[in-house]
Amino acid sequence: MNHSGKQRTVLLAVREGHVDPRLLTSALSLCRRLEADMEIQIIAGSAATPPEMEDFLASLRETGLPFTLEAKPSLRRRDLVDYANAHEHIAAVVIDSREGWEALAQDRSSDPWKHLACPLVTAAAPDKKQH
Repeated sequence: MNHSGKQRTVLLAVREGHVDPRLLTSALSLCRRLEADMEIQIIAGSAATPPEMEDFLASLRETGLPFTLEAKPSLRRRDLVDYANAHEHIAAVVIDSREGWEALAQDRSSDPWKHLACPLVTAAAPDKKQH
């Protein structure tokens, strides 16, 4: 789908077990506002889509929003940042939270999110603790 000559995409990164309806709603709203397609990357133990994503994917199909879906066994913050920065059509990255991505957080000064060339949207539920 072309919007003003350029395809724009919202990258939604979902971690199995961290699928919050608010995360999905935020990503969908952002796609509508930006007139963008959606690319979904799921970190899951298998290639099967997590059951909590099924209704969301069905609603994407119903609305006709173009999307791609890829399950990955692992995905680090740096992988997401590098991927988004290497693809200029990525208009925003949507995640549940900046916390809990990978255990290697010894060096707090090297936050990969700081190097992201597009906006980062976090959509954690309000009752979750923010560290």
